[in-house]
Amino acid sequence: MHRLFFGFLLLCSASVNGAEQRPLLSLVIDDLGYSFKHGRRAIELQGDHTYAIIPGTSYSRKLARLADIHKKEVILHLPLQAINASASPEPNALNETMDENQLAKNLVDMLSEISVIKGVNNHMGSHLTQIDYFMRPIMDGIRAYNPDLYFLDSRTSPNSIAYVEAINSGLSSMSRDVFLDNDHTNPESIHLQYQVWLQKARIRGHAIAIGHPYPTTIDYLSQSIPMATDDFRFLSVSKLITKQASENLENDSFRTAVSLASE
Repeated sequence: MHRLFFGFLLLCSASVNGAEQRPLLSLVIDDLGYSFKHGRRAIELQGDHTYAIIPGTSYSRKLARLADIHKKEVILHLPLQAINASASPEPNALNETMDENQLAKNLVDMLSEISVIKGVNNHMGSHLTQIDYFMRPIMDGIRAYNPDLYFLDSRTSPNSIAYVEAINSGLSSMSRDVFLDNDHTNPESIHLQYQVWLQKARIRGHAIAIGHPYPTTIDYLSQSIPMATDDFRFLSVSKLITKQASENLENDSFRTAVSLASE
């Protein structure tokens, strides 16, 4: 009996290990909405990518429709208050002067602007994402609006608690690993960050990068993404979250089976 059971475990293990082994890459292009031309170029990138659109911008709805036509994933790029007072805030940004009712209303207004969103990530927010009594009602509000949405922590602050608060609220969540183009005028800097992204994926099996619709960034990605497809798989963030959850469940089931067999 034990011999048959261990044979079954070995088959299960081989099935898991024999699955697609290429590391997984998720690319998020932030800040869409102000330029249709730049947004369209980003959406036309080869691959299963995710596009974060700022609500209330001139081309937010038009670019969301275009992305949906191209079967690309759209998420809401939620404006949140930054630490730097000189940073140009969005007029609809959630900030610490708002009470809970204002936060809830503004949040729902922004969530409901684009019907095709699969998730949310933060636009700026280096200040607000550090404060639990603001992030908690924001995450609760997202879940109340649609529990199937996920939250991607852009990690604009190393002290962000957005990921933790999203998980605590019952939302699926992940965190950004790499910013590709903080120095978007320098192709060498973008190349370096791109290589960091690939290396993180090689080591851990997956990694999420955020870029922006700058011409330099899109030019670089247009050339680099096709060359990476032999060694890496590109997945939207929602598909990456689903795949990671499935693998975690399989691993937990396998460990439980091994434990039972050893008793």
